[in-house]
Amino acid sequence: MDNMKDNFDLHSWNQKRYLEEGLNDRISKINIIYTEQGKLYSVKVEDANGERIGKLHVEDTNDLLKMLGIEGEIPFRIDYGDEKELDNIVKQLQDKGIDAEWDDYMDVS
Repeated sequence: MDNMKDNFDLHSWNQKRYLEEGLNDRISKINIIYTEQGKLYSVKVEDANGERIGKLHVEDTNDLLKMLGIEGEIPFRIDYGDEKELDNIVKQLQDKGIDAEWDDYMDVS
């Protein structure tokens, strides 16, 4: 039994489960927000009715991007050059018909 547990791929299992449940079809919008200081503030995922499907942390967001077939990962903190990676991720999402954007306008002070 331990061998089966060691060989179990949770990511693949979740990917199959979410894709079978039509998660791709439910996601309408992904909004990635960073603070003005460059730290990830939130990632909001909405359906076509504007209802929030989830508010994700960086690890969950990157898992979702993988499930959607998006290349690249969002950083927890923006460094020099990360803007291009975020722009690329947003473009890939938009190419899949998802209204996506990122920005660093959140003032948490």
